[in-house]
Amino acid sequence: MSFFLKRSLKAMKLKHILFGFILILPSFLGAQRSESWILTPGEARAILSESLVLDTRPRSVFFREHITGSRFVSWEEFSVSELPHKGNLLPVEVIKKKLEAYGIRNNRPVLVISETKNNWGEDGRIVWMLRSLGHHSAFLVDGGYSALKRLGAPVSNSGEPKETGSFKIQLDSELSATSSEIRSNLKNKRYVFLDTREDREFQGETPYGESRGGHIPGAKHLYYKNLLNEDGALLSSEKISEKIKELGIARDSVVISYCTGGIRSAWVTTILRNEGYNAKNYAGSMWEWSSGNEKDFPLVRK
Repeated sequence: MSFFLKRSLKAMKLKHILFGFILILPSFLGAQRSESWILTPGEARAILSESLVLDTRPRSVFFREHITGSRFVSWEEFSVSELPHKGNLLPVEVIKKKLEAYGIRNNRPVLVISETKNNWGEDGRIVWMLRSLGHHSAFLVDGGYSALKRLGAPVSNSGEPKETGSFKIQLDSELSATSSEIRSNLKNKRYVFLDTREDREFQGETPYGESRGGHIPGAKHLYYKNLLNEDGALLSSEKISEKIKELGIARDSVVISYCTGGIRSAWVTTILRNEGYNAKNYAGSMWEWSSGNEKDFPLVRK
């Protein structure tokens, strides 16, 4: 066999190996990274072509420029529209149809992005929702849209792709908390209630339509944006762990995060899950809790 023929066959073999790796990458990622909820910009860029990108930035911003092939998505589309239950998810059969209209498939990675310095944690809300519905390869991209663009992700202002998916829902109740669970564990030292709102809200102001002000008795306070650097990227894992430890939260605690309507708290839940904490999101949050009577749904004002 000639030298050139051997080299040609070797190149063809390598090409087939690489092609096969690309084909199995999404399923491999889903199987191996299910414990990770967050990808670095580099990790996300590496699988961009095999992934569905959901963009949670404002609609007007999205249509000015977005990652080519991405879809605009709003947390409100999947949530109850009326107060006081506005933070709660719609029935699963309704959500399933909506997700399939976006092209969601169980074996295809989903990358969720935002403009991290100017958002309410919508990207984390979508990731938490997908994970709680059984999509184990839904990821928040650290640094969001800007970070991917800096790494050369293609952008455009063209329309969204029209494709449908097939999504089998497998509910994970361990990722969500209810008002009943909170009420039953107000004095349980294993439970930690984490208020992710602004300090003024924690102390009793009601700028976003809560029926009553204050915080859940015994709650710790951690404003969600305190987990970000000045450039909008997440703090290092070590610094995040330090902040959680400073609050007196142990690794074996059940951490239930809440905010006004379960958006900021879903983002924090995503971060905590990525760090290995037993974290849950209370989707109803203060809209729901504050609508109850003071005796059964107590609040503390500072």
